[in-house]
Amino acid sequence: MVRHALKEQLRKEQSRRVKIYILLLCLALIALVYSFLFGNMGYIKYRELKKNEKRLLTEINQIAQNNDSLKQEIDLLKKDQVYLEKYAREKFGLVKPGEMIFQFKNEEK
Repeated sequence: MVRHALKEQLRKEQSRRVKIYILLLCLALIALVYSFLFGNMGYIKYRELKKNEKRLLTEINQIAQNNDSLKQEIDLLKKDQVYLEKYAREKFGLVKPGEMIFQFKNEEK
């Protein structure tokens, strides 16, 4: 009878230990999943940073294209006198001596 009680007590204690280990394992797993998803370097933060990186790369490409077109315009202004004259006329309204400018209003009926 004593043996049976000791075996039963041992079985209950082992069962309780297994339950505690499973509970601790589940808590550790929950903590890992939470950290993976919502932590400072988690998946959600990673997705946000990737989206920001994509936006910045697009902006960099647009600025690079704008820089290239400005460099081409600078080269034209430095080297091409015809373009320089056209630019000065259009941008600043300059005229040669003796020239007259006619401006027409577009009247739609």
